[in-house]
Order: sequence, then C-alpha cells, then structure tokens
Amino acid sequence: MQKDSTPDLNQLAVVAAECAALNVRKASRTITRLYAAAFEETGLEPTQFTLLVACCRTPRITMSSLAERLSMDRSALARNVSILERRGLLEVEPGRDRRERRVSATAAGQDKLCEALPHWRAVQRTLAETFGRKTFMSMISTLQAMTRTGQALLQDQALLQDTDRENVAS
Repeated sequence: MQKDSTPDLNQLAVVAAECAALNVRKASRTITRLYAAAFEETGLEPTQFTLLVACCRTPRITMSSLAERLSMDRSALARNVSILERRGLLEVEPGRDRRERRVSATAAGQDKLCEALPHWRAVQRTLAETFGRKTFMSMISTLQAMTRTGQALLQDQALLQDTDRENVAS
C-alpha cells in the first residue's frame, strides 16, 4: 500500500494562520523593511542599528554576550560586527583569553547612532499611533515574553540533549 504524501489543505491553512514562527517572521521581515527605509539615509541596516545600541549601552561587551543579548547566530553577528568595524563604527579588541573578543562603539559609531535615533523614534511613533500606544506596548511585551519563553525552551532542550548524551555514554 502506498502512503498518501499530499498534505491536508485544512492543516496547511491552520499552519498559515496560527504558526508562531511563520507569523513572527512575516511581521519581522515587514517591520525590518520599515526601519530599513527609515535608516536608509544614515547608511545603517536595522541589525547594525541594534548592534550599535547594544555596544553603546554596554561598552567592551563580549561577542558571546552580544550574541545572547540580541538572540543572534554568532556567524551573523561576526559578519555584522566586521562590517561596522571596517566602517570605523565599532572596534574589536582581545579579551581575557585568545577566544574572547570585546566590542565597543567608536566615537564615529556613537555619532552614527545619534544620527539614526531620530529616524528610529519616527518609526516607533508611527507604529504606536497606528496601533494605539497601549496595544503597541502590549505587543512589545508579548514579543519579549515569546523571546524569553523560546530561550528557556531551547535551554531545556539543550539540557535534555546533554542528559541523553551522558546516558548513551554510560
């Protein structure tokens, strides 16, 4: 007997309507394009803007801490840090050991961030006015909660995998 490999269209409609990953990514791509348009004259991409914010808030932050804070893949982070370093907006210096690298915004990076902040405020204001301030802030809180929950679930999953590996090795 041959297995039917045609997906159930009703199930696919549920995925399209209710999948957190699909809907968060769609919203993320759309909102990212909105910020990208606002930042265009500054020469920054939204990811670069958030990197500058993080590096100005915490000078000499380690790459590991920066990746964790921004929930970024380390290779994507390294690529973006490298771009901003070449532009003179970030500086990277060795840390306590050979593996650790610390990142800080340069004076030019701080100036670029000051140039971009009014554009960021304009987009924030537009979104808050469009959704209503209370709804907008509630959405931000929900997204932050989703991030924390996802990180905790990933941590639990990593712990389970470590336990499974230990059990296999025993």
